[in-house]
Amino acid sequence: MRMRLRELVMFACVLCLAFVFTTGCAKKQVLQEGEAAVEKAAGAEVKPATEPGLTPEELAAREKALKEQALKEQQERERLAGEKAAAEKAAAEAAARAGEVLVDINFEFDQSSLTPESREILQKHAAWLAAHSGYSLVIEGHCDDLGTTEYNLALGERRAAEAMRFLVALGIDRSRIKTISYGEEMPLDPAETEEARAKNRRAHFVVTPK
Repeated sequence: MRMRLRELVMFACVLCLAFVFTTGCAKKQVLQEGEAAVEKAAGAEVKPATEPGLTPEELAAREKALKEQALKEQQERERLAGEKAAAEKAAAEAAARAGEVLVDINFEFDQSSLTPESREILQKHAAWLAAHSGYSLVIEGHCDDLGTTEYNLALGERRAAEAMRFLVALGIDRSRIKTISYGEEMPLDPAETEEARAKNRRAHFVVTPK
């Protein structure tokens, strides 16, 4: 019985040694294969990405063409931006000059009819507008502080409309002109004197590019 037990123990030890030896060999083989794969990848030549059917010369030529096209587009954007800035500057300068040319006209107390002096001024305005067809005109009607707010708003509108009718009669396209009334809300001179009130009974002209 003891001999039988000893044989079983020895057999188990042999099996364990065989298992350890086999496992070690397998691990060594896996490590060797992994190292070989890494060495192969490291030694492989890195080739640039190419497209099927295109030679390196053709790829270089296409890349050059794309860069040239991008440069042309950038230059075109810069040109358009420069032209826009120049046009805006010219428009601002023209508007500033118009502010010097298109002076206000004044009205008598509680009146919307044009005075002889106002008609002469409007004739000059019409000449300027005819020579600068790229601009529109806003005519603002203003009043003094006498009377109610509602009455002065209506009076300011009549004054602006009268100036517009005169300009249209001189050949200015009606579609280029708009009118608005501010009544007594935007006095040129806020003093409560007759001289100040005479200044505030007016039509003011504002030009803007179309």
